[in-house]
This record gives sequence, C-alpha cells and structure tokens, in this order.
Amino acid sequence: MNKTKPEEQKGIGVSVIIATLGGEWICNTVDSILAGSFVPSEILICIPFDYAHKTTHLATNIVKIISTEIKGQVNQRAFGFTKVSYPLVLQLDDDILLEKDTLLQLVKKITVLGKGNVTGPVYYGQHTNLCIHQLQSGLFKNLFDYIICAAPWGIRKMGKVTSLGINYGVDDALCKEELFQTDWLPGGCVLSYKEDLVLDQFFPFTGKAYCEDVFHSYYRSLAKTKSWVVTGVKVFIDEPVPEFKKEVVEKVIKIRRKYLQMINGPQWRLFFYELFCRMRSRLSKE
Repeated sequence: MNKTKPEEQKGIGVSVIIATLGGEWICNTVDSILAGSFVPSEILICIPFDYAHKTTHLATNIVKIISTEIKGQVNQRAFGFTKVSYPLVLQLDDDILLEKDTLLQLVKKITVLGKGNVTGPVYYGQHTNLCIHQLQSGLFKNLFDYIICAAPWGIRKMGKVTSLGINYGVDDALCKEELFQTDWLPGGCVLSYKEDLVLDQFFPFTGKAYCEDVFHSYYRSLAKTKSWVVTGVKVFIDEPVPEFKKEVVEKVIKIRRKYLQMINGPQWRLFFYELFCRMRSRLSKE
C-alpha cells in the first residue's frame, strides 16, 4: 500500500499527542508513526520544560515539541489536547509501536462511526508477540471474577469495567466482529474526534498513572462517547508489570478506592479484593 501523505488525506487531518519525559524509546515510537501508511498531520510531543532537551532532535515540520509547566502523563496529555489543529486526535504513549496500517485502520473505522465514538487497537507484547489481554479461563478464575470483582462469566467479561473498577481487555482471537464495543480503552493508543476529548484534569494522583484509562473512559462515558476496539489492528508494547508486584499493589489499591468512591461502588467487594491483592503480593517472588 502506498503511503498516504498529509496533503493527500482528503481533509482528514490527524494530530498525535505523546506525553513523555523523553525516554529513549520515544524515538522508536515516532519512527513507527512516520513509517505508517497514513501519516498524521502533526505529532505533538508534550514534555515538561526540564526534560524538553531530550526530544529537540526529533523536531521536524510534522513533529513539534510542546514544553509544559506541568508534569504527569495525564495532565501533559490534556495540555496537548488544547493545542491540536486537526479534527482527529490520537493519544499515544511514548513506548508504543504501531504496525504499518494501524493508524489507517483506526481512522477508517472512526470516520464510519462518526463523532461520539473512540477507537483503539489490540495490544501485543513486543517480546512474546502475544495478545496481552488473553482471556484467562478456569473455574477458580471465573468464580473469583464473578463473586469478588462483579465481572460477567467467561468470555462476556471482555472489554468490561466492573462496579469495582476492575477492567478486562479484549482478546481478538475470540472476536468475530471487526468492531468490538467496550466499557473502556487502554490509554496507550486511542483515536477520537477533537470534540470528544476530555480536557479536565480527571486523575488526582501523581507518579505512574495506574488505572488512568479506566478513569478516562468513565468520563468519556458520562459524555455518552462509545468505545470500540478495532480487532485485528495491533500495537506493540513492553509486557505490563503485574499488578500484584509489591511496589505496585498499594498504589493501585489507593487509586481503586478513589474510583469506587466516585462511582459509589460496593465496599465489601473492595475489601476482599484488597485482601487478595496483598496476600498475593506477599507470595510473589518478583
């Protein structure tokens, strides 16, 4: 397929927003965007002033460095949203690799769906080449998810966010549809219309933004914006850190408590979930 240049996109302009602290991997992310069959009209790298020197070498007529006074992935990204110039906006993490047609396929699907919808890909591990949201089966797993996490049974939990704020990804090997509607989208790669962006500073935590995509998806749902995974369309990331690692558990528990308070979720379920998480973290060898 021939590369689609910005001036040949028949009026469909895409702004890409990357919030970063300038890690080395961002070069690979930008390269994967520019090597795609659909080239965005602009890539805005949103980075705090003190770190901006790490990305100046990336600046081109398409790649622009947006220095911010604020630090934090969610807030940097929200600031970038206010600077976009084109009708479609792709939020992208700085450690994501796109396939050649990833952006093209996301654009095709969202232009069919129209405003009030957001689209995202399926996530695969860079080292394993496996879907990171492979559905875990088994009686104990289903019982735990159903009784403690308030999740649907079996395959019906894919793409859901429960009343406890537990989110389940989409395993595209189990999907027959090209578009799979979900309660949430992972924040690493989301395409939306400019009018559907959430500009509020909705995530009241510092440090690594665990679960921010669940919060973000919740606020999009309040605006009646629908979320869709485009099955068969891939991005690649480092395999995620298990939530049960000791240094992660307490941070995630605090964030989930806030989410539960926000949606008025069931406290008794949270108690047992937290108990399970702490027990598993103590048993973890990692």
